[in-house]
Amino acid sequence: MGSETKFAPDYRQSHIPPFQQVIADDPAPAPEVLREYSETDVPVARVSREQYRDPAFAALEEKRLWPRVWQFACREEQIPEVGDCVVYESPGASFIIMRSDDDEIRAFYNSCLHRGMKLCTHDTSVMKLACPFHGFTWNLDGTLAHIPSRWDFPDLDEKKMNLPEARVERWQGFVFINRDADAPPLLDYLGHLPAHFADWSYEDKYLATVIRKTIDANWKTCIEAFLESYHLAGIHAQALPFGGDASTQYDVWPDDPHVSRFLEPTGVMSDQLPRALSEQEILNAALNVVFAGVEPPQLDEGVKARHHMAAGMRAAMGEADGTDYSAMSDAEAADAVQYSVFPNMIIFRSLGYPYVYRFLPVRGDPNRATFEFLIFKPKPANGQPVPEVNLVELGEQDTFAGAGILPPWHGEIYDQDVNGLRQCQQGMRDGGNADIIYSAYQEVRIRHLHQTLARYLSDDPTEAPGRR
Repeated sequence: MGSETKFAPDYRQSHIPPFQQVIADDPAPAPEVLREYSETDVPVARVSREQYRDPAFAALEEKRLWPRVWQFACREEQIPEVGDCVVYESPGASFIIMRSDDDEIRAFYNSCLHRGMKLCTHDTSVMKLACPFHGFTWNLDGTLAHIPSRWDFPDLDEKKMNLPEARVERWQGFVFINRDADAPPLLDYLGHLPAHFADWSYEDKYLATVIRKTIDANWKTCIEAFLESYHLAGIHAQALPFGGDASTQYDVWPDDPHVSRFLEPTGVMSDQLPRALSEQEILNAALNVVFAGVEPPQLDEGVKARHHMAAGMRAAMGEADGTDYSAMSDAEAADAVQYSVFPNMIIFRSLGYPYVYRFLPVRGDPNRATFEFLIFKPKPANGQPVPEVNLVELGEQDTFAGAGILPPWHGEIYDQDVNGLRQCQQGMRDGGNADIIYSAYQEVRIRHLHQTLARYLSDDPTEAPGRR
């Protein structure tokens, strides 16, 4: 269901305006793609909590889900030269993502065809792939190059010794892999994403930093927390004056099983607060979080807090990047425009959020997942090579705020998420057998995720969306 004039569900009850009304008077108007609204009823009101804690359910995902979906594996700039490779630990399978020729990328199963030894344990660059166990060697195209003591394998057919591969396709510099020969092409799988990012390119950006943190929560628990703003009051109460939770728009398209989004405005108060705030109070609260102790400027008459914040973001990012963002819309400059790609990727289309998230289950433990926080920067001018990615591994006691990558106030947001996710998983694990329930609109993206998940886990393999 969709309408050009409808901006929220009929049953919504809030005195705070929905996103489309928020952006209607922005001085720098939002592009058409952000003025689209799609409301879809997803009839998945509840699921068993076993889906978040049961090793048997995790094993079913490993068997039926992960081998059949397109997974973001790496960025092209991580393997710029022929022979460069990245090790991607997909759930249930390890892969070597290899640039085998100037414009050819392959994904080899990371296992020797002799005794099964891992061929690579870390990102590297090679002339050939040589097994560290007995020295079996393959060319960069996966064909067999050398067998030590070849005479001792009289029955071996060299033509059948090519390294097994997964499918590889690319979009905007992202390298995706899929183990299913019958899965739809990547561009079909990505649904609305290519059109919605047609004028917001990640090809002119590079992956600068990866912050990696293992979280004591199921991978679905993790990604679901980032699919909604409903948790703002409980987890990020400091953002209630300006975080826009009640105004957030959630879009699920009925013909798109793999992509959904939310549009979360900045500079809009929550309806959870006991009284209405002035625009100056909203700005004061926001700047007090970001610049504690600094006297906030006084807004000119008629200027809204979000408009001031958008202008500040354009100026700050322009100074940092050396790019002129003066023509960018307020929504793109300040708001959180965020899309999910089923099953485990989140990508932003916002100036202030040059981020991608990836969530991977920890094998053998459904109560843990790895959160990878990817930060992008504009590629250097004049074709200069991009710097190597800065990998920051956060230990159990390490925090985002203390890592020195994000501003402390911003790192605190993610630390709050980590702590909240840990408690949520503990409750689901130890809190009995009552079903997990989801709200109709603010958690519709979670409903959508579970609807698509159920199709992949079906006994009937043709249920997988788009299967050829």
